[in-house]
This record gives sequence, structure tokens and C-alpha cells, in this order.
Amino acid sequence: MPKVRKKKLRKVKRRRKGGNPGIFILTGFICCFLIWIIIKEPADKNSELSKAETVSKNSELPVKPKKKTKKEVKAISPNASKILPKDKKAQETTIDNTKNTPESAITTTIEKLGIPKSYFRKRNTENLTIFNVPIDKSEMDLVYANMIFKGELERNGAKFIKGMDSAGKQTLLFSFPDTAKQYEINIFYDNNLYRNKQKKRTITIIVDDFGTIGGDLLTGFLALDKEVCFSIFPEEEYSVQTMKLAKEQGRLTLIHIPMEPIGYPEVNPGKNPILVQYDERQIEKIMTRFIEQLPYCEGANNHMGSLATTDEEVMNAVMTILKKHNKFFLDSRTTNVSVAYSVAQKNHLKSYRNDLFLDSPNISQSTMDAKLNQIIELSNRNQNVIAITHCHNYDKLDYLKRFINRLKAAGFTLIPLTDIDKYNVPEIL
Repeated sequence: MPKVRKKKLRKVKRRRKGGNPGIFILTGFICCFLIWIIIKEPADKNSELSKAETVSKNSELPVKPKKKTKKEVKAISPNASKILPKDKKAQETTIDNTKNTPESAITTTIEKLGIPKSYFRKRNTENLTIFNVPIDKSEMDLVYANMIFKGELERNGAKFIKGMDSAGKQTLLFSFPDTAKQYEINIFYDNNLYRNKQKKRTITIIVDDFGTIGGDLLTGFLALDKEVCFSIFPEEEYSVQTMKLAKEQGRLTLIHIPMEPIGYPEVNPGKNPILVQYDERQIEKIMTRFIEQLPYCEGANNHMGSLATTDEEVMNAVMTILKKHNKFFLDSRTTNVSVAYSVAQKNHLKSYRNDLFLDSPNISQSTMDAKLNQIIELSNRNQNVIAITHCHNYDKLDYLKRFINRLKAAGFTLIPLTDIDKYNVPEIL
């Protein structure tokens, strides 16, 4: 029995030691073969497809390389070895598709300002595009052009970065979404460029201080050309009458707003003046009463105000009420440091500014001669000249009649303020 057990144990051991390795080798070979077939088949297909595509592409090309024509050679970039005409067409297509770009927004704004395409210049650098835009000083000032550019470009998605101001020039820097490039706009006066522009000599005359005169003197002023504008004090004896008579003639009238002068109260500006100590509520109350008394007046200008018109907060309050009632503003410029005109423009208000007083310092013949020469000189630079005079007596009426005759003889045409607002009113706002 013990021997038999030993034999069995030996047989088991032999089976484990010996085994049949051929079966394992065969199985491994079959697996490798199957994997090779699976991998090879799609690879062969891709290879055949690639060869077919290569043959197809090669069949479209000529066997011999085509010689470049002179036109094609000129179109080749110095940095490129070969550019086919097809590439040139692609470039042209890209150039044509520049609508609704930052540059198109800028050029559209320039055109809206009435500046011819041939007048402005554009220069590109790697990270900056620069526009040099010359402005006709007789038609607009830099503050107005600045305001239009900023408003228009921001509506087109631009972000204003900064602005710089120097004598006769302003620089605006913008960025636009989806581009790392920045855009610089230089606006500046260029009188030489606009020198040969044909201009009609026009003048606007405003007669101040109505409301205190009536009778024949008022009738005499009403007999003047209807293009002469009247500025009427509120709360005076003949204020409403003058407004109504002028309205019947189709004559433009303004509210003559008393404002605080330097030297107040020794220097009296009249009834209920706008004082620098007043807050917005007080100014609104006074202005609203004036407008309600003289509703036919289309605008307003300041009487005196050499102090009030230098105060930006006071002027902002005045312009806010005028804009609310759709009135324009004329800066009488009783001081050289007045901010009234610029504040009116910033408030997007129709605005004008006086160029000279016809009857200052007096109404002598020598004053008339000097003022006429000054007007002629101004007309060489400005499209229209604005002048103010007064209605105090018959001598001033006679002086104004003679002055108007001399202006007409010199080739000037009288026009009311509202005929020159085409370059003062921002129509594109």
C-alpha cells in the first residue's frame, strides 16, 4: 500500500512538471495574429484613403510649376516665398469685411462732424491706431468735437481711457472690446486747411435790455430788420408787451437773466438776480418764474453776471432748467473767464457766445469804424459773428441803424441765432 501511494504521488508531480507548453504557445500565437489583423485592417484603409487623397490633389496641380506673372510677383510679400493669387483674394476679402469695427465707428463719427475724408489722417502701430483730425475753428470748438467723439464711441462699446489737453489740441484715448489695440484721436485747429473754404459773411445782432422801454422808442426798434433779436428783462413794465409784439413779427426773443456781477450789491444787476450764494432749488424757482412770464422767448442770455458766469455750479443749475424747457443759451461774455458757454455745451444745450459789444465803450463814429473792422476780421476766421448792443435811447437806435447799413454794404447778411445752430447743436446726440 505504501508503494502504491508513492507511485501516484510521482505521477502527479510529473504531470505538473512536464505539462504541454505547445498549447500555451499556440494560444499566444493565435491571439497575436488576431490582434495584428484587427490593427492592420483600418490602418490599411486609412493608408489607401490617404493615397487616394494625395493622388486627387496632385491631379489638380499642373505637372510643371506655373511661372508668376508680373502682377503676382508684385503682390508677393518680401517675407513670403510663395503667395498664390488665391491668397491675395483672401486678403482682399478680409479688408472688405471691416464694417462695424472700431475704425469704422471712428470714421463715421468724423463724417458726422462734417469733416471730409481727405482731411483726416490715420496711422497704425503695433498696439495703437492714431487718427489726426483737423477741426475748423469757425464751425466748432475742441470741447464740442471732444464731446461728440466721446459720446459716439462709447455708444459703440468703446471705453474712454484718458484725455490730454494742450494749446489748440486735445487727445483722446479709447479701447474697444475684443481687441488689445488702443485708439488715439488727436483733434486740433487747422485754419490753413479750411482757409479756401467758401463762406457767406453773416452776422447776428442781439439788442439787450428790452422791457424798460415802450412807446415810440420801442416802435422804432420793432421797425428794424426782423432778423435782429431782442433780449427782454423779466418782471419789467413792457416785458410781456415787447415779447408779444416781437412774436407777431416772427422775431426771435431771449430772456435777459440778471446775474450777479463783481462788485455786487454796489453794482445792481436788476430785479431778482441769480446770485452765487443760491442753491439749485432757489435758482430753479427764479428761472421757472422768468420762463413762465416770457413763454415765447426761445432762449436766454445773461445780464451782467461777471461773477455768476464764472461759477460752474451756478451755471449747471441754470442750464438744467433751460434744457428742461428746451431753451438755448447765449453767453454774453461779460467776463473773459466765463464758463457759461462750455457748461451749456456739456449739458448738451444749444449754445452760443457773444463776440463783441457794438456800443462799447460808446456810440461814436470812431467806435463804429473800429467795431466794423473788428467784425470783418472776425468773419475771416468765423462762419458767423455775434454782436450785442442795447436799446436805452434814440441815439442807440440811430447808431444801430447806421451800423446795419454799413454791415450790409460790406457784404454781411443779418441772420437770427437759430439760423447758426447747425454747428452748435449736436444733432447726432
